[in-house]
Amino acid sequence: MKKHLGKLLVAAFAAASLLAGCASIGGSAEKEHKLVILHTNDHHGSVITRKDKEGVGHGGLAERATFIKQARAEAEAEGADVLLLDAGDLNTGMAVSNMFSAEPDIVAYNAMGYEAIAFGNHEFDSKLDKLQAQMKKAEFPWLAANIKTGSGYLGKPYIIKKYKGYKVGIFGLTTLRTLVIASPDKSLTFTDEIETAKEMVNVLRNKEKVDVVIMLSHVGNVKETADQTTTSDIAKQVSGIDLIIDGHSHTKMDTPLVENGTPIVSSNEWGKCVGKAELTVSKKAGAKLDSWKSVEITDKAFPPDAEMTALLKPYLDAAEAELKKVVLKTTAEFEFGSKRPRYQEMASGDLLCDATVGYVEQMTGIKVDFAMHNGGNIRTSLPKGDVTKEQVITMLPFENYVYVLTLPGSVVKELFEFIPTLNQGAGGFPQVSKEVKYTLTYDADGRNGSISDITIGGKPIDVKKTYRMATNDYMAGGGDGYVALKKCTDTFNTRMLVNDMFIEYLKTVPQPVTPTTDGRITVIGGK
Repeated sequence: MKKHLGKLLVAAFAAASLLAGCASIGGSAEKEHKLVILHTNDHHGSVITRKDKEGVGHGGLAERATFIKQARAEAEAEGADVLLLDAGDLNTGMAVSNMFSAEPDIVAYNAMGYEAIAFGNHEFDSKLDKLQAQMKKAEFPWLAANIKTGSGYLGKPYIIKKYKGYKVGIFGLTTLRTLVIASPDKSLTFTDEIETAKEMVNVLRNKEKVDVVIMLSHVGNVKETADQTTTSDIAKQVSGIDLIIDGHSHTKMDTPLVENGTPIVSSNEWGKCVGKAELTVSKKAGAKLDSWKSVEITDKAFPPDAEMTALLKPYLDAAEAELKKVVLKTTAEFEFGSKRPRYQEMASGDLLCDATVGYVEQMTGIKVDFAMHNGGNIRTSLPKGDVTKEQVITMLPFENYVYVLTLPGSVVKELFEFIPTLNQGAGGFPQVSKEVKYTLTYDADGRNGSISDITIGGKPIDVKKTYRMATNDYMAGGGDGYVALKKCTDTFNTRMLVNDMFIEYLKTVPQPVTPTTDGRITVIGGK
């Protein structure tokens, strides 16, 4: 009996030792896990592919769906978990997206299985109820830990994704530049990016006990103003973030930017690229970025997915008849280049501002002294030959109204003196009507500007005179830093959208139109 009991105890001890050994070798405590993160940013209503001069299509939701299906299948076949994220600016782009308030984009994101999106500044181009309706249509959460309402957060501050053996915490962050370059509802409060990031890392690490912390941000890594916080600034001052997936600056990266040991990645714009990050995760060692690349999405490499094509077809069919109407004939392309309306006088800016003056006078009888629009309002080129309504709306996608402001001469002086405080490349760089002339001088980096030789109607600004200026309601409300315009003594809303105004005015212009500039803006130095 005792001998038999001894054998049982030995066997039990051996079994316990074997189980303990198995736990230490293959248990979840030290097992390595593979996580693949696919990500996009700055989609901007890019429902369909954009053709280059060789006829190759870049971007497109159906083409993106093909890549995502392939990448997901490959990762899962290798035993990896897959996470699909977007770093914001879903809104404001192609006409078909704008017409349906980004419904086709959201339906496509639902179908592709996006698991979160950060709020971008362009989510606040329209009224809050429009955004809230979009949030209801989405089958994924919208993230921003630094956008609060009176009762909590506009969306969610963060989400937790639980996988077998580990947890991933993802928090959202939106640039405070949104308060200047968009029109968020006054009920919303934006908090400091760096302090919010510190708070979120603490919550995710110490309360939620996650193994991986991802910052999904629409912050950008390019300074538009001296006081802007970038993702580099955040990474330098906030430890504990394993990966920053960024948007806003439309940056096309070849390799991650690493600050304070934190990799920052961003994948261009308009769905032309999808970022692919591969991480190794373990309880003991945490998360390590093994590789990252930005995959170019073309219709040649990734033919459109049939299911996504069918899903989008009703929206495209409904929009096509109206959008394909020719509204302008040109003798040459109205160029856009690399966002050149943010750097210099452009033919598209001249035509837009002259059209604004002409429309206001023709349709309202009000004579204005000049017009001004922010260069960031112009989003694409116009082609040579027939120009459709769709192409005009894509160039001018914002739902802004034409406003007429009455301004004391002293405020007009203040307005023009503000212009050189903007760095070249900022969306606030102004395009002006033919009544205006001025010279901007910059250092070699397009900073530290000065302005001179300002005339309106061929004369220097008269501080004792009253001027009427035509612009868009975004600038009229102080957007892009033009707070001087809020000092107007009278405001008139024409109730006509800028793009509709432009289309109506083009009907009165002799065709075809040749893109020209006349030297109303002279830029010395800079980029």
